[in-house]
Amino acid sequence: MSKHIGIDIVEFEEIKERLTDRFVDRILSEQELNKYHQIKNTGRKISYLAGRFAAKEAYTKVYKKFDEPLNFKDVIILNDEFGAPYIVSKYRPEDHVSVSISHSRNYAVAICIKE
Repeated sequence: MSKHIGIDIVEFEEIKERLTDRFVDRILSEQELNKYHQIKNTGRKISYLAGRFAAKEAYTKVYKKFDEPLNFKDVIILNDEFGAPYIVSKYRPEDHVSVSISHSRNYAVAICIKE
C-alpha cells in the first residue's frame, strides 16, 4: 500500500496582506464562500481562509501534477457533523484523501494523506 502526503503552513499575516475579494473568490468554492461570509469576526475569517488555502495547497502536494490546471474552487473543504474537514474534489474524485487542519495564533497548517 502506497501513501502520498502533502502538508502546507500559512501565516495569517500573509493572508491579511493578500486579502482582496478577488483573492478570496479565487480560493474558495461557492459553499466555502457562503460559510466565509457568515463569519462575523475578522480574525476568524482570516483563520478560515488560511486553513482552506493550506488544505488546498497540501492537496496539490499529494498529487504533484494534474492532467489539467488546478482550480482551487474545484477542491472543496467541507466539515462533517463533528466539525472535521473533508475534501470533495473534481480532480480524481475516486480517490479518498484525508485532511486535517489546525490553527495557532499566527498560522494555519494542513495535511492531506492519500492511501
